[in-house]
Amino acid sequence: MGEYFITSNLDPRKDHVLYKDDEHMVVYLGTQEGGQDVDVNSYLIVSRGRGILIDPGGYKIFSKVLANISKYIDPRNIDYIYMCHQDPDVAGSIPLWREISDAKILVHWLWVRFLPHFGFESIGSYAHELQDEGEILEFGATTLEFIPAHFLHSPGHFTVYDHRSKFLFTGDIGIAFPDEGYLVVEDFEKHVQYMRPLHERLMASNKALKVWVNKVRYLDIEAILPQHGAIIPRKYVKRFFDWLENLKVGVDLMR
Repeated sequence: MGEYFITSNLDPRKDHVLYKDDEHMVVYLGTQEGGQDVDVNSYLIVSRGRGILIDPGGYKIFSKVLANISKYIDPRNIDYIYMCHQDPDVAGSIPLWREISDAKILVHWLWVRFLPHFGFESIGSYAHELQDEGEILEFGATTLEFIPAHFLHSPGHFTVYDHRSKFLFTGDIGIAFPDEGYLVVEDFEKHVQYMRPLHERLMASNKALKVWVNKVRYLDIEAILPQHGAIIPRKYVKRFFDWLENLKVGVDLMR
C-alpha cells in the first residue's frame, strides 16, 4: 500500500509528491504562479523508474517544470507526454520538450495532424494516437486507462485513471480559477462558485457531462486532478459528479 499526501496546506507554487509507494509516485509540479496568466496544473507519474508527463503546460513554465521533474527523474527517462487537448496552456512547451526528450506524444487522433505546427517533422515517430474509444496502457507498475471525455471541452479529450494511485486526471473537467490560491478543495460549496462559470462556458452540453460521469462514477477514486484549479479529494468526488450531472452548460444555455 502506498501513502497519500493530499492536504489542504499544500502550496500550489511548489512541487509536491501526492502519492508514493515502493515502485510508483505521482507528483504535482508546482506550476501555479498566480498573477494574470491562466494557471495550470502539470503532473508527473514515475513508475519503476520511467516517467509520463501529464499536460506539460506552456512555454512560460517550461524551465520550472523541467527543474522540478529533475528532482524525481532524469527527464530523458520520460517515455510519454500526454496532452489532453491542443490549447497552448496544455501543450505550448511541446517544442521545447522535443529538444531534450524522445518521449512519445499521447494524443487524440484528431490532434495528431496539428503536431507539425509544434515542429514535429515526422509525425509517426513521435505520436501515439488515441482512438475515440480510449485505450488501456500498461506502464511500469500501473495501468493507465484513457477514458473518453469528448466535448469536455475539447472534441477529442480523455481523462486518465491511474489504477495504482487511484487518481483521475481530468484536464479541463473541474476547471476553476479561485480568487485565492489553494491546491486542494477544502470547502466544496465555495469552490463550486469558481467552477460553475467556466464549466458553463467551456463544456459542450449536459448530455456530454452525463455520458462521462456514467463512465467514471464506478471507479475507486482517491482524488480528481484537474488541469486548472484545485484537486478534489475523495470526500468530495461523489458531490462533484452529482453537481456535474445536473449542470446546464454550453448549448443547454443557448436561447
